[in-house]
Amino acid sequence: MTLRSFSSGDFIGREGRSASTCAVLTRGFAVRQKLTGSGDRQIVSLHGPGDALNFQNAFLGVPDYDIRSVEDCVASFVDASAIRALAAERPAVARSLLISAFTEASTAREWMLNLGRRNARTRLAHFLCEYLDRISLQGHPADGKYELRLSQEQIGDATGMTAVHVNRMLKALQTETLIKQLGRFISVPNMHALMDAGEYNPRYLHLQESNA
Repeated sequence: MTLRSFSSGDFIGREGRSASTCAVLTRGFAVRQKLTGSGDRQIVSLHGPGDALNFQNAFLGVPDYDIRSVEDCVASFVDASAIRALAAERPAVARSLLISAFTEASTAREWMLNLGRRNARTRLAHFLCEYLDRISLQGHPADGKYELRLSQEQIGDATGMTAVHVNRMLKALQTETLIKQLGRFISVPNMHALMDAGEYNPRYLHLQESNA
């Protein structure tokens, strides 16, 4: 493996550029994104430490998305041919790659539903629930406050809203006491209430299978 460090906003991988390596995020937080012809961005997935960022490179070669850091990150790169060899030689590795691919497809379906059929309040509550589940894999903070590592503009790019609309919906969730926000930190007084508001069920993340 080769470790590489990235600053906030750096590209870890680029769409359309042939890649001979695969990366695992070892520190920090990153997103996958797609761009329209006019440069508008849609964030299509969230990624924390331990996530495989682009293992499709081992089998498809040319990525169809960008990977971008949202804070200082470290990623481990391994040669794509080594991933293919491991998958061929070790059934457990091949099974893990399949689980990862199926989970990504499951998550993409949920994001499609969130973007296409839920209203702004529900959409944002759902997004926050997934975000908190993902960063909680690193452990819950002792004070119950979670750093919101994405800007309101980035949250908007993930939920199909403007930054102004995100700000308005965050204030609405605070008014309903579903979240408490202080600067870049949020806490959730009642997680079940926030999950209900977001119609959120983490089943689509298949966290137990992914962790195993």
